[in-house]
Amino acid sequence: MLTPEVLAELRRRYGEPHRAFHDWARVAELIDMAEEVAGGIGDRTAFILAILFHRAVFDPRLPDAAGRSVATMHELIGASLPGGTLDRAAMLIRAVSEQQIPQTEDPSLRGDAALLLDFEHAVLGSEEARYTAYEAAIRREFPHLPDDRYRQARAAMLTMHLWKDRIFITDRFHLDREKRARRNIAKAIAALDDA
Repeated sequence: MLTPEVLAELRRRYGEPHRAFHDWARVAELIDMAEEVAGGIGDRTAFILAILFHRAVFDPRLPDAAGRSVATMHELIGASLPGGTLDRAAMLIRAVSEQQIPQTEDPSLRGDAALLLDFEHAVLGSEEARYTAYEAAIRREFPHLPDDRYRQARAAMLTMHLWKDRIFITDRFHLDREKRARRNIAKAIAALDDA
């Protein structure tokens, strides 16, 4: 499955020079988070695959980077795993891309998607210095956008988080990070508006 060659290819992809946040260090951070809650993951193999491949293709200008990431996963490891595992990993990758839990009757898949989405958003509720570094890294990943257009788009995206009743779906992340995330986001929006 995850042969040295596959891992080397993933590291190469996550090491692309246009990545400032969505890099191999980010993948390692998400894997560490998964280790902390291993007992709460329904399908560990699919979950880890989703972490490894969710940004295997990363270009903010591409309309379907998630679909291309799924295709890359199938290309690199498709023959070595049951189709059900790959299908589940693909649904988790798309959940991250679409920022929503998949519509499914499978409560285990919904739970894994909720957890993975909270992993993705965990940085929003990090300490102030970490959050500031995250915002700067995200800006570097959109060099093709002029400053005014980037500020408008970023402020709109962040505002959508504040409109939600809960940024974090799971109680674990909600209790630990919700208030700090809302403070971080409000400060970031104010800074974008003032720039």
